[in-house]
Amino acid sequence: MSQFLQFYFSLNDRGAAAEKQMERTLRLALSADPDADPVEAGGEVDEELLNQIMAIAHSAAADGNPLPLDERDAISVDLGPGATVSAFSDSVPPECPQCHDLLDDWDPQEWWDGGDEPEEECPSCGFTALIGDWHIGSTPYARTECGLVLVDWPDLTEYGPELHEALLTTVGSRPRYVSGHV
Repeated sequence: MSQFLQFYFSLNDRGAAAEKQMERTLRLALSADPDADPVEAGGEVDEELLNQIMAIAHSAAADGNPLPLDERDAISVDLGPGATVSAFSDSVPPECPQCHDLLDDWDPQEWWDGGDEPEEECPSCGFTALIGDWHIGSTPYARTECGLVLVDWPDLTEYGPELHEALLTTVGSRPRYVSGHV
């Protein structure tokens, strides 16, 4: 059975600042009812659940490995190096924000191996920027040190646009969103 994943993440933040941002982002998600239409923040937050999710994130970060998908609940958090996002079966290469051509030959291997976010040049128009500044909403791969993961929630871009924007605003600097099916 297919799972729909949504990742709200920051490309710049790490450490204590990222942890505070993720706690605020998690609080927003926990205050929403995914069965409502539209999905909106504003309900009560289960503090025990918030603390439990953050403790799981700390444990995974201490191990140096993000939580495997099959061990994630409907809401989880990634902290620390090694966390990744992907649109999985819905993946397409990064898209140039200037000419909209796809970077078909993009190889994320160095970034995957723990390198810095790569800078890429569009072979069509010459646009050059860090890959996170390209259109990566359906990327096959991105690395982060802080992110919120929603599993099998409704697509918030459609069914909770205000919450979607609030999550992006809260998640940190250089906020990004990636979604896809596993």
